[in-house]
Amino acid sequence: MPASAGTRTFADIVRLLDLRHRALIPPGKTLYVQSGDPGDFDGYLIGVAGQEMQAATRDMIYALVVPERRACADRTEMDVNKHDEAFSEKVLRVSGGLFRRLCPQALIVRGPLNKRNVIPLKFVFSEPENYGPVTHDSKLAEPINWRSVRDLAAIVNRDDVTSVIIDVNGSLGYIQLLVPLCPKLGMKLKASGMPVTVMAGVIAETESSTLRLPGRDPRSTMNALYHADAVRILLEEASKYNVPLLFVTNNVCNAMLKFDDARDVIHELSLRGLLEKLALAWYGPHLKGKCVPFDWVSFTAMLVHKRYPGLLKVETRQLYVGEADASVLVLRDPAGKATPTVLANLADTKLWGNVESVVSVDRQAMLELARVVSRAAAERTNGKHRTGSA
Repeated sequence: MPASAGTRTFADIVRLLDLRHRALIPPGKTLYVQSGDPGDFDGYLIGVAGQEMQAATRDMIYALVVPERRACADRTEMDVNKHDEAFSEKVLRVSGGLFRRLCPQALIVRGPLNKRNVIPLKFVFSEPENYGPVTHDSKLAEPINWRSVRDLAAIVNRDDVTSVIIDVNGSLGYIQLLVPLCPKLGMKLKASGMPVTVMAGVIAETESSTLRLPGRDPRSTMNALYHADAVRILLEEASKYNVPLLFVTNNVCNAMLKFDDARDVIHELSLRGLLEKLALAWYGPHLKGKCVPFDWVSFTAMLVHKRYPGLLKVETRQLYVGEADASVLVLRDPAGKATPTVLANLADTKLWGNVESVVSVDRQAMLELARVVSRAAAERTNGKHRTGSA
């Protein structure tokens, strides 16, 4: 499936979802653990795609970890880390119900509470308020069948599970709990032949475009800052077992897959049914001209990496990690000059090693894959479903 192909068939796109096609996954069962992103629309889109990967890939187990975000119903509260357990349960009921409806065969794992939030509460997206009206369908009231991180660890430790794939498209807190329970996790990550795809990081040669907020280092990106300690643990595991890392930055996503508004997203991705409703709820007027499904760029990059090199352009960069805060992840061109911007971005960081950083992903491949996934989701949510098991 070359990048120049303008008439890809349905079968071509479906093969992207079959991880055993053109991949290095060993015999035995493979476990894909998706770091769930339950607020953003694109978190649900990649959730559905994980379900389709499971259907297309022989002997694959799919686990989706839903983090508990710091939640507070009072938008006037000034403490950004204020947490209301009762409201948090409402948030999890909505997000968990949506994931269960969209991903009926997935193991839906309840992740730990995020350690940190930096967004003022008046700007935080409220799942009960915005997605709640979408969940009136009685099927969304069915049991979520939450699993625990210990349940996930038991699957990782099974002898018949020979490889594990994880991504960082959402909060990574579960890793801090999982690694001590799974002595062979690093070896199984390496055995998959796939990188850990990280939707985070900033480019050293440019000034960070992250939102300036009190208590936030501008070099710290969202997926990493929720659990900086977990990021450090993941990096230690990757270093110990020589697991490759593939970084996808916001800069790349903004350049590759930006839409004007919700209707533009719906049209280009051929969204229908529940995904269409979620897109309408997420991409409000405040995102006019900057609707970017960041996680979809990262997810597609993970799928095509090494398997379809014509659809993905990457470069080698040096990863520098904050010495006091591992959510600071800076990607430097090893051949670049030490400009004032570079030196400022590297302040108080330590060289981790070389990683791959995505330069571009074939836009048409991303669109066509999203259309296939959306169609499958619409067909599935209109029919019967069952909850997942391993």
